[in-house]
Amino acid sequence: MPAVERTSPELCTSKDLVEKYVSNESMATSNWDPTLLLNKLYEVSYEPRKESKLNRFTNMEGHLEVPVDDESIYAELQKNWVQKYFRTRDGRLQWFASHFADDTPVGEVLLSGCEVDANRDENALYIHGGKSHIRMVLRIPPGANVFDKWRKAMNSHAASSYLDTFVNPVYPPLPHITKKVAIIELGSCSMRAGVLTMEPSLPQSFFPTIVLVKDDGKFIVGCDALLPENRRKGELIRPLRATDISLDRYVFHRPALKACLQKCVDDLKVDPTKYRVLLSIPQNIPTALIADLLKFVLEEMCFQGAAISRQPSLVLYAYDVATGVVVDIGDCVNIVPVIDGYVVDNAIISLPCGATQIINALQAKLIESNGSYTFQSSIEMLISRFVMEQACFVATDYDEEVKKCSNNICDIDAVISIEQFEPTSEMMSSFKINSARFTTTEGLFKPKRWGLDTKALHQLVFEAVQLSPIDSRKTLFRNIYLAGGVSLLPGLAERLEIEVASLVAPIIHTQVHLSPWRYNAAYLGAQVIASVKIFCGSIIGYTCSMENFMKNFITIITLQ
Repeated sequence: MPAVERTSPELCTSKDLVEKYVSNESMATSNWDPTLLLNKLYEVSYEPRKESKLNRFTNMEGHLEVPVDDESIYAELQKNWVQKYFRTRDGRLQWFASHFADDTPVGEVLLSGCEVDANRDENALYIHGGKSHIRMVLRIPPGANVFDKWRKAMNSHAASSYLDTFVNPVYPPLPHITKKVAIIELGSCSMRAGVLTMEPSLPQSFFPTIVLVKDDGKFIVGCDALLPENRRKGELIRPLRATDISLDRYVFHRPALKACLQKCVDDLKVDPTKYRVLLSIPQNIPTALIADLLKFVLEEMCFQGAAISRQPSLVLYAYDVATGVVVDIGDCVNIVPVIDGYVVDNAIISLPCGATQIINALQAKLIESNGSYTFQSSIEMLISRFVMEQACFVATDYDEEVKKCSNNICDIDAVISIEQFEPTSEMMSSFKINSARFTTTEGLFKPKRWGLDTKALHQLVFEAVQLSPIDSRKTLFRNIYLAGGVSLLPGLAERLEIEVASLVAPIIHTQVHLSPWRYNAAYLGAQVIASVKIFCGSIIGYTCSMENFMKNFITIITLQ
């Protein structure tokens, strides 16, 4: 596929470059209506996701030494020390009269949000900062070989300050009383849309970014494009996708993407002339395509005004933090360090791989044991995606998982049924999957398994942090935030945490954070942004000639 440079917008919109779905659908699925499956895949649920990542705290208890003068901060080592019995628990450091004491501590401090500096030469831990602005020094008793264990435990509790501060959507969504803002999130696989609500809410429209170009030139967008009576009458295309995201190369079918935007407005049942719009876009959409989008929403759709924000920046708003590394994994991988609300531009790393490679690897395995499918048509790809979401996971210890699988195959086998989606009599109603449950996802950490000559996910995260200012790296390593569909894979957060930790010095704590709403994190972040006062000043209005508009536009709204 030829490359498309950002300086060639006409090439970017060439219809010849747009990915077309394989049309040779198998006879088994040719008459099947996938509506029930689509409803499941594109369901908007207000039930928080139950996370697989447990044991977020590393607990430790035992004797530590403290200066005799409790008010002495950063005491010199020559001073006298006395032993007390300490315990870490739920983000707090507690101390007791003795190790025989009950659960009532003599005192405690909140570790969440603190900095822990470890000095191995002095065998001491210096704790400072946090909400209580604490300053204390602890020393591991001589002869006790537990320095690293205490350091790890202290860091795990200190890093817990943001674990539960993520934005929670509120149901039912109530439209904002004074601000009329439509939020539209563009993606290569799916689109989300909604209106600004009084409290953050989930999208009111969520559909696949797929368009049927009918033989008469008309468009059918989203789930309706996949109905059997429609998909026989034209060609299915993806109107927006990356060809080489690291070089800002995107394929862009202008008329089809306009049809997707129009569907968002139709689903929301809003009058654009009475609304402003916030467009949430992928990280590497080039300027030329953004200009096209703004021209369309202002000139043709007649919105009062428009603003642009890139999705990884919005993710941090959904976590309610200002500093961290966003690891957004969907159809593409975007790793974006943000410090105090500002993106570290030179540290952004993007790759055009992710969910597609997992599904492709899974399809190859499914064909081996489920031969009646080719898994090439758009409908069969939906089935393989469902199997992936239900069965696949990331192995915390890949070699150990392989060993367990070879010794006892039944432990890993899974059978995924699609009976609830009313398959036709010619279709298989269940799919058996074994070790492919975790081998297909291993390419995230061993890209050569996918045939890719690139660095692994943890190496890219490490590289992004190393490209950031040196005084922020320690904070970034312990504030890694996941987003995107692939981030829902069980075991991913644990594995990423382990792999990144293996690349950094032992004294640096790494932590990967999960929000139960991370699948819609960018949209929730857009809800937060659209509700603040500064948003009104960031709107571009269509109040001047298009010539002047285009001349003055190129300063993209970052909304940071």
